[in-house]
Amino acid sequence: MYKLILIFLGVIIAVISENNLLISVMIICSLLSVMLTNKDNHNILHLCLGFLIVKTLDMLILGNISKSSDETISSMWVNLTIFSIHLIVDIVLFVFVLFRAPLSRLILLAKNKSVEHIFMCQSEVAFMSLFIVFMLVDLAAIIENFMRHLDEMGFAIETAETFSSWTWIFYHYSDIKSLLTGMSFILIWTMIFSAGQQKFNRNI
Repeated sequence: MYKLILIFLGVIIAVISENNLLISVMIICSLLSVMLTNKDNHNILHLCLGFLIVKTLDMLILGNISKSSDETISSMWVNLTIFSIHLIVDIVLFVFVLFRAPLSRLILLAKNKSVEHIFMCQSEVAFMSLFIVFMLVDLAAIIENFMRHLDEMGFAIETAETFSSWTWIFYHYSDIKSLLTGMSFILIWTMIFSAGQQKFNRNI
């Protein structure tokens, strides 16, 4: 029961909180908790370890960018940098999950250990679907960012003004990402349950 309470509280905080550092710390702590409770499950252990490394680097990079942001730089380029980093991180995570099982086999074979228990889990398929949505949101934000600043790329003022009001994703980006982060928080904790750890069957 306490696990469900933790999941519920985590999702609520991830959705309503505007503190990115707090959310990142919560996700990292959740990954560490799942790793500790699944030390003998290499599928889950390696998956969480990969997420942990990427999330930590993402937190450090974005944190440094926010601290060193130059007010003389156009908002278009600042937003482009942030959206692009998010997109790259989501692509890296997607590719990592896609090849996590073969990577785990290589790691274990290098240690002369059995790989019969290595496979893609149900939770990994769900993560891949979620990362696709993350990437689509990031890509849409990048395109909208360019369209909103056509004047800075040499287009005529009349043309630029036509698209200058395209701000829907810009103003809702944080809300959308918060909702998706809440969903990722749920998926992280599904890995402690047997359903999330089961082998993905492509024939289903």
